[in-house]
Amino acid sequence: MASHAVFRRASDCETESWRSSQTGDVDWWTLFSADRTPTDAMTVGIAEIPVGAPRPERGHLHTQAELYFIISGTGEVIVNGESTTVSTGDAVWIPGDTEHVAVNTGDVPLRLLYVFATDSFSDVIYRDRKSTRLNSSHGYIS
Repeated sequence: MASHAVFRRASDCETESWRSSQTGDVDWWTLFSADRTPTDAMTVGIAEIPVGAPRPERGHLHTQAELYFIISGTGEVIVNGESTTVSTGDAVWIPGDTEHVAVNTGDVPLRLLYVFATDSFSDVIYRDRKSTRLNSSHGYIS
């Protein structure tokens, strides 16, 4: 799609949020997504989990593999029930259709870069273990 470089600032992106005991509390800013920018092949953004955010009951799944790169903070990434401590500079690759969730355990917001190998964030259908869809094209389904 794009034949030239595309530059974005997180501060220019719309803040999107989930606030739920099922999905946890998270804000995110989608930097690159074909439905928002003249880009393709990857969807990239920044997510932030606030200090004191409740631990979600379960993780979520989606068809696409996902990469997390921890920008700042400390926390846990729980993959298929196994928790691993993460901090600034750590990277995690999560296979598609694998239950996962990030949890903030520190005293500053946990910020991470997320990457999906798909054209558009709207391609990513979040669901729980029972295949109940957790998101619509505009965020969380309550």
